[in-house]
Amino acid sequence: MRRLLFVVLLLPGSLPAQEQQPAPIRRPWIRTGEAIGVATALGVGFALDGTVRSEAQEGRTVSSNRIASFGNSFGHFVYLGPALGAAWAVGAITHTKSIRMAALDAFGSGVIAGGITGVLKFGFGRARPNRGAGPGDFRPFSKDLSFPSGHTALAMAVASSLAHSTKDRWSDLVFYSAALVTGYARINDDKHWISDVIAGGTIGFLVGRQVHFGRGKVTPLVGSGVLGASLSF
Repeated sequence: MRRLLFVVLLLPGSLPAQEQQPAPIRRPWIRTGEAIGVATALGVGFALDGTVRSEAQEGRTVSSNRIASFGNSFGHFVYLGPALGAAWAVGAITHTKSIRMAALDAFGSGVIAGGITGVLKFGFGRARPNRGAGPGDFRPFSKDLSFPSGHTALAMAVASSLAHSTKDRWSDLVFYSAALVTGYARINDDKHWISDVIAGGTIGFLVGRQVHFGRGKVTPLVGSGVLGASLSF
């Protein structure tokens, strides 16, 4: 059995030195230019869904499957949850508030992004490519849950949150690269169309950024049979 271990590195040198948190920055979820870019990317994605799927499956190899295995794990809370919990514990033990807040924001971002994609999946009802359906097969409120990609949204939300919480560039590259591998994995495994991945990645990035900049306050919810987070605006 192959076991993958993820460790979220939130080193003091990559985080702001001051313990005090800056005042919340009020900003829109998405700017006009960003919205145009996202719309364009989604349009191209929808147009290339079939082509990208065919190319990915024809070029699928043992190596691509191994890479996808890592990506799938990074997009799953079974692995990310404990890693972020460990990072929060390190911050608590070392009395480093910046690490605790970075881990908490990332966890909350992942939960919120997962909730948003879950609702959208049910509403759009898009069939997954491995079910033999075409890219235009949408059956709203059905059991088909392809659009958008939940794994990609989760991975990108955590990556975006951590990247915005750290001040250096190399850690941003690590976080975002891992999230991109998750998107690649979903296409490689024939679980999602490329437009699913683009939509999921966009949602994750925006949620991670917005949570970090204090649009809302993330509160952990831990209790009997409950594990999650709430976001107040």
